[in-house]
Amino acid sequence: MAGHYPSQFGPPSPPPRVPGPFGVPAKVLLALLPVLTAGLLGFVPALLLARRRRRGVDVAGAVVFGCLLGLMVVCGGLAGDKRQVVANGIGMATMVVLIFVPPVHFLLMDRRAVWGVPVAPQPAYPQPYAQAYPQAYPQSYAPQPPHPAPGYPSPQPSHQPQPSTQAPVDELQQLGELLRRQAEGGGGR
Repeated sequence: MAGHYPSQFGPPSPPPRVPGPFGVPAKVLLALLPVLTAGLLGFVPALLLARRRRRGVDVAGAVVFGCLLGLMVVCGGLAGDKRQVVANGIGMATMVVLIFVPPVHFLLMDRRAVWGVPVAPQPAYPQPYAQAYPQAYPQSYAPQPPHPAPGYPSPQPSHQPQPSTQAPVDELQQLGELLRRQAEGGGGR
């Protein structure tokens, strides 16, 4: 049955893609977007980073660039009059900021070092230190039996018979001898 999948529903689905840094073509496009649009789309690279990473820092960056765009549009609407010198200056300053800062911000925030490596999930109940890191307990720090208080007799060790390790060896030898005899006798019974 060549070509059939072990599952009744077809080929297995690919594992979910973990978002990471953008590729080179996407980085170039997103870095040029604010420059080519004179800052009008300067919030887009930060917005895409915030959407993919879902971290508070990235959301704050997208909000800042969005607010700067709003300020630029409002100042652009007021700047038509010659008396609005302040609005004209603020509008020009925000346009320059929205042209040059978003590409730098995006390229710095989309590096592999900033994305980091996903952290493995931690167990709900951590193991005791000695079990989790056995090499961390040298023999000199191994737990010692308690010492008796001065003036009291020390407890005598109980002499319990230790299980013999010779018994399984004898049984194995007997089993081996039995099998050898059966093989020589032609199968036995």
